[in-house]
Amino acid sequence: MDKAPIIEVKNITKRFKGLTAVKDVSFSIREGGITGMIGPNGAGKSTTFNMICGYYPPTEGRIFYRGEDITNKKAYEYTNMKIARTFQIMKPLKNLSVLENVVASCYFGHAAAKSEREARERAMEVLHFTGLYDKRHILSKDMGTPDQKRLEMARALATKPELLFLDENMAGLNPAETEAAIELIREINRSGVTIFLIEHIMQAVVSLCESVIVLHHGEKIAEGTPEQVMNDPMVMEVYLGTKGGAAHA
Repeated sequence: MDKAPIIEVKNITKRFKGLTAVKDVSFSIREGGITGMIGPNGAGKSTTFNMICGYYPPTEGRIFYRGEDITNKKAYEYTNMKIARTFQIMKPLKNLSVLENVVASCYFGHAAAKSEREARERAMEVLHFTGLYDKRHILSKDMGTPDQKRLEMARALATKPELLFLDENMAGLNPAETEAAIELIREINRSGVTIFLIEHIMQAVVSLCESVIVLHHGEKIAEGTPEQVMNDPMVMEVYLGTKGGAAHA
């Protein structure tokens, strides 16, 4: 029997003064799965993502988490609801080590560490899990993009989320780094964390996602499995400038 959606987005619209950035978008995120959102630049992905993450409320529409209306919840309340996110532009504590960054995150959220020992023990577990243990004493500002992106995930995982939002975690990675990131995301999902991601790298979307939502000009134009979406004529037109016919791998 299918589980109920963990997130339900109902008819959300966002206007910035005279500009409608997102218009009447609805979808759900299945608990335990990996759901992706794709679309060209300017499609409204980040605006939608930020509405769901509490960074600004929708102009219209509602957002539900486990059946509870969270439309007007603030971003800082999310860790207490077992929700975490990463940022496309990494935001580490630059002058702290990798370990110190993750320890700091352990003090936030529904499972906030009660002692320094508890925080350090959990941080060590997260660093082993994310492959950053050997770099735990490096200052975060001295790491390259792949490791900083991994640190973003480690900091999010330190809050023990049940739902993780990933914002273009593979942007700027080479193919080998992308494959390593895909495997880590799979491992996070296998550990019981539901994942919702925005991604431009189609290899990652096809490989990871069971369901994909496509936005264009602020509106949802397709939703389905990766195969269904990639063979949708409107999606093909948006991405490839072609009409009709199926896209074959």
